[in-house]
Amino acid sequence: MGSGIRAEVSLPTASPSPFDGVVDGSTPIYSVARSTPVDDPETVVLEFIADADLSVPEGVEVVFDYGAKAAYRFEAPWAEGSPFAVLDRHGVPASETTIRDGRLLVTFHATDLPTLRSVLDEFREHCADMQVLRLLQSSSTPEESDLVTVDRSELTERQREVLTAAYDAGYFDHPKGANAGEVAESLGIDRSTFSEHIAAAQRKLLSTLLD
Repeated sequence: MGSGIRAEVSLPTASPSPFDGVVDGSTPIYSVARSTPVDDPETVVLEFIADADLSVPEGVEVVFDYGAKAAYRFEAPWAEGSPFAVLDRHGVPASETTIRDGRLLVTFHATDLPTLRSVLDEFREHCADMQVLRLLQSSSTPEESDLVTVDRSELTERQREVLTAAYDAGYFDHPKGANAGEVAESLGIDRSTFSEHIAAAQRKLLSTLLD
């Protein structure tokens, strides 16, 4: 049996999402499908299901009317930072794509942890607002069954800012790329304030990881 990991991530509907300018995210969208024309690899054709009275811009056409729902289709230029392009580069298809509560939700299956990390790293590279909502380990791999989902909303905006700055500066590396004073100075705060934010953020993260 497979040793995969099912991941659900949340991304903005804004660029580099192909839905930027097509929908505002206020109305749920389901059953997203996509293809690339053989004669035009720089174009992506997307189709989705939504309410039949959905307001869409010119260029988005209704291709099937279900009554209360309708199938919509539009073309978008291929974009390197698009979540679908990221998945394509890693050979990982999107198993489910929806738009709900103003966010683009993409579910995919990674074959292993290195693949998952690579995909998430590239998502984050192109979209700092990427959030991991759920990770589910295949039951056939007990040796890697300790995956947990970390809810970053548990951290305050300031704690996330300090934690990110510390990570980027190499504060957690061994040997350290920067000490507490250097990171604090880059943030314009004193060392004690930096230490308080780091300690609070680490407590929240560790309480999730070690629960």
